[in-house]
Amino acid sequence: MVVRAEIRGKGGWGLVIIKENSIIDKHGQQYEQLVTNNQMELCALLTAIHIASTRYWNEQVTIYCDSAYCVNICNDWIFSWATNGWKNSKKQQIENYEIIRKLWEYVEYPKGRWTVKKCTGHKGIIGNELADAIAANNQEKFIKILRENEILYE
Repeated sequence: MVVRAEIRGKGGWGLVIIKENSIIDKHGQQYEQLVTNNQMELCALLTAIHIASTRYWNEQVTIYCDSAYCVNICNDWIFSWATNGWKNSKKQQIENYEIIRKLWEYVEYPKGRWTVKKCTGHKGIIGNELADAIAANNQEKFIKILRENEILYE
């Protein structure tokens, strides 16, 4: 999963589902309104967890994310925030509350066997590069990566 967005500008997110060197699904969305990078990262993560929980609930799914912010939220911070009434360590409401609250519905009582792990962005990791192409709405880059790596996609 990768996201491309400016601090406050147009942006987008993308994710690919890869199994045995084949893309079995891809998702993404572009936004014309003002968005933040963290909002886009969270939207991608929320979508990935939703898919893992509904379509692949009986399989072990690893979600790779290049956002330390998202990985930390999902694996650590969200539990403290929920306990503390969705307040951060400064006793202020957390940023991106609406999206994080939706994420909590999947984290609190997982409906599948999924984990979220950190990957390095822009370092040639195939899934990450494909998701970046989707986030940027760059079909040419997407096809080039598929061809160079002999990844199947119908």
